Amino acid sequence: MTIETQTPVEAPRRYLSLRAKLILGFTLLSAFVSFITARGMYTNLQSQVLDEFKNRALGLVELASLQLDGDEFQQITSDQDENYEKIRLQNLRIRSSDSGVRGIFTMRKDNQGIYFVVDAGEPGEENIATFGERYADPSEILVENFDTMTDAIVEAEISTDQDGSFLSAYAPILTSDSELVGVIGVDILADTILQRQRQILLQAFVVFLIALGLGIFFGYVAGNALTEPVIVLIKGARAFAVGKLDQHIEIRTRDEVEDLSKTFNSMADEIRGLINGLEMRVAERTKELQEQTLRLRTSAEIARDAASSHNLSELLDKAVNLIQERFELYHTGIFLVDNNNDYAILTASPTSAGKQMIANNYKLRVGEVGIVGRVAATGEPRITLDTGSDAVQFNNPLLPRTRSQMALPLKVENRMIGVLDVQSDQQQAFDENDIAIMQILADQLATAIERTRLLQQVEQNLSDLEQAYGQFTRESWKTLGEAGLLSKAGYRFDNIRIQQITEVSTLGDKALQTGTILMDNAKNDSATNNQVAIPIKLRGQTIGVVTASLKDGYAQTAISTLELAIERLAVSLESARLYEEARLRADRERTIAQVTSNISSVTEFDAILRTTVEEVGKSLGDSTEVSIQILSETDQANR
Repeated sequence: MTIETQTPVEAPRRYLSLRAKLILGFTLLSAFVSFITARGMYTNLQSQVLDEFKNRALGLVELASLQLDGDEFQQITSDQDENYEKIRLQNLRIRSSDSGVRGIFTMRKDNQGIYFVVDAGEPGEENIATFGERYADPSEILVENFDTMTDAIVEAEISTDQDGSFLSAYAPILTSDSELVGVIGVDILADTILQRQRQILLQAFVVFLIALGLGIFFGYVAGNALTEPVIVLIKGARAFAVGKLDQHIEIRTRDEVEDLSKTFNSMADEIRGLINGLEMRVAERTKELQEQTLRLRTSAEIARDAASSHNLSELLDKAVNLIQERFELYHTGIFLVDNNNDYAILTASPTSAGKQMIANNYKLRVGEVGIVGRVAATGEPRITLDTGSDAVQFNNPLLPRTRSQMALPLKVENRMIGVLDVQSDQQQAFDENDIAIMQILADQLATAIERTRLLQQVEQNLSDLEQAYGQFTRESWKTLGEAGLLSKAGYRFDNIRIQQITEVSTLGDKALQTGTILMDNAKNDSATNNQVAIPIKLRGQTIGVVTASLKDGYAQTAISTLELAIERLAVSLESARLYEEARLRADRERTIAQVTSNISSVTEFDAILRTTVEEVGKSLGDSTEVSIQILSETDQANR
């Protein structure tokens, strides 16, 4: 009897297959690589966007600082000052020109801390600081740099309050002597950058999901490709175990591994190309913004330097020289429109060709062919990008190398006063951005030209008025002298008695002739006789002279005291002259009224003549002889 014993069979262990492990490993690896790639892309783009936003804030605050006059800001003592309103309106215009600007404000610092001076805002607008209001919670970077600020600075992080998110930048306010008298701040709304950051985060997340999905797919393919030879080996081994010894196992894996490597490399190249493309676009945009900021800063500096001129000719010459030098142009010229608005006349140019045209009285009729004439007529800026191929647009033998031309209107309150003409020897040298930047310069230059014109006109009017007053004063005193009222107007006082004088000393006569203070230190045996002659002036006209003899050791303030006394003397003499004129006029009116009354009391023809000749003779004095005779037409014909 045979007894068979059966060996118990072990239950199969549960384990992850090699395929599952490979797929899981590739999945985790792709998730890690995708996360690192997406995170790097997000961090890099976020940093570049934030740097771009900071550069924008720095550009705006530097522009606002360049347009602010530190000397005027230093003089502000209350919100009622004229300079306060001027700076408020100036900053409000900058704020209104950019919807992203949340606020522009200026600050000072005293022993109690930082306080606001001018906060740009409309009347009644909320969250606008008043003059002298304390800055309750200034940032650490502002407090640390307030007293030593030389260049514009920007906050490191975006701030958020109940009104939203914003980024602050600050710039120093300097006087003409480079003295730090305050700080100007600009708040830029950061809602757009936060939205941009969320977009970048969403893009990074999408890239992460795409990369993760691709990783899972390629992990599955690679897992199958790598496990298939093992499965073939297992099947072959099992076949061999059951007795199929003729089983042939052939494993080939080179093609699949190469395909997986190429696929992974292709995916990596695509992601790398995506990141490089984004970086290049951000760098190009940042470069464009920096160039625009530099041009805006250059335009503001040109307008500021040109506006420092005191007359129109100096202003125009300085402006064209600065524009020519800073923007490296082939030719620059300023045309001014004549009073009849018929011609645009070339008035200023730094080039030799421009100076020759000015000498030839070069002018263009408003509205005719030519970019300058059309701009003078329409008031709209124009660009010609290849004048060399269009002889009608520009045909000037003095400027043969001109290839691009831009003309900008100089307007004041929608009134054309001239044209700014700039030319380059390069084709396609100008674009729409250049028009926007140069138009800002042209507007500021037009305001400076009009201000200088008005100033010169006021100065000329004042000069004419002073000359008229001086002529009137001279004629009035001459008339008073001819009437004999000044014959006894000279007196001398020697601290004992007053004496009448009729002659003017030599020193006094020289002072009368020159109209200046003269001194003569004549020495004799006993002492030095210090004589001084001070002219009596009224409205620039010399009407007399005061001479004085001063003892040795006289006080330094003696002459200045004499000058002040003589000024009041001139005013008193003028008042006396006006009174005397009024009295004489009243006497004449009274005499004429009396003569008229006596003449009117008679009605007969002969009586009227007798009364008239008698009354007129009495009014003119005893030594006057008056005759009246009426001639007929026959008598006149015989004569």
